[in-house]
Amino acid sequence: MTGPEPLVVVGDVLLDEDIEGVATRLAPDAPAPVVDVTGDHRHPGGAGLAAAL
Repeated sequence: MTGPEPLVVVGDVLLDEDIEGVATRLAPDAPAPVVDVTGDHRHPGGAGLAAAL
């Protein structure tokens, strides 16, 4: 049996970042939450995720 076949993935490789925290108020200049970040997790996204799978 031979090794895995080559795979070509075409597209943009992105870095996704998920944050954890608490949002208790909105920003004063936009209707967006202000998050007190307590942790984060970075992982490949876009074509990078397809290649990693």
